Amino acid sequence: MANSPLILRDLDDVVAAVPHVVGAAPEDSIIIFPVDNSAAPLARVDIPKTAEERQAMVDQLAPVYGRYSTPVVLLAYTSRRDLAESACGRLVDELATSCPVAAALTVSGDRWVRLDAPEHGQVPQAARDRVAAEALYRDGRTPYRSVQEHRATFAPSAHVISPDVMTSAKSVAAEALQNEQLLSEERAWIGVITTRHAATRNPLSETDAARLLADVQDVGLRDHAWSGITRTESLAHGELWKDLLTRAPEGTEAPAASLAAFSFWINGDGMSARASLERIPEGQNYPLASLLSAAMRAGLDPKSYPIPNELPADVVNGPRPVATGRDQERREPPHPPSTHPNNGVPR
Repeated sequence: MANSPLILRDLDDVVAAVPHVVGAAPEDSIIIFPVDNSAAPLARVDIPKTAEERQAMVDQLAPVYGRYSTPVVLLAYTSRRDLAESACGRLVDELATSCPVAAALTVSGDRWVRLDAPEHGQVPQAARDRVAAEALYRDGRTPYRSVQEHRATFAPSAHVISPDVMTSAKSVAAEALQNEQLLSEERAWIGVITTRHAATRNPLSETDAARLLADVQDVGLRDHAWSGITRTESLAHGELWKDLLTRAPEGTEAPAASLAAFSFWINGDGMSARASLERIPEGQNYPLASLLSAAMRAGLDPKSYPIPNELPADVVNGPRPVATGRDQERREPPHPPSTHPNNGVPR
């Protein structure tokens, strides 16, 4: 697919482009839309309804966009103008000194009204068609009708791996962790199966899906799978881990969710990254997921964020002793070096 940016000529084009860039038609949302090709991220947050929620939104977004000087357009997707005015007003006030707001709109369907100027419009069919065609050529996908419809695609499917198959796969993984030769073979198999999927996009069989899910329950083998994710094949990896996430038995979701989130994030699909992380059971502390969540909250640019595939192998993996029963070493990935001014992912 093409890597060229969408060509947006006016506010009609911006409104037409939002569903394609976000991945779904927003509802009850605030969108911060950078209008040039800088590293500034696009953001979608639920529209705040109280003063406390508005302050939380500002606290989250103002530091992110304060690092950029690129102009942005604020779009409030709501039928309530009062909510749009209060939310956009707070953001305009906070961003004014560092991040110019080119326009603030409230949007309902194809109709938009500026909150900061006496201007309104309706996106013409010609603009919708042109932007849709350009977006399809660039990304190869069409947007979901709503954020909720998109999120539903990450829910458990009708093809969750059966308990017997999963138990068998866990036994194979446990055996491999006790034997260096078997562990080496398992690492090689992970590379083969993920590379094959990137080339074919065919879903894994239940046996292979269970084996891969069982493997990545171990942090070392998960890191090995993580280090195989490349920027050029990040969408294919995201689709693989999303498929496994929807088929994962209860209690095995976190590794697949984290690998899916990482793949989607470096592919520029923050909404799918967040939807992946939402599948991790509430209250479960999974450090890789926390790392990714922090990076996204901080608005780090995934295009410049160092990924394991681009780091020396010893930085990603380090020495890996063979596990011995209860003494199995549980490592978590190192925090990659960052160009963030705080010298790392904000904690």
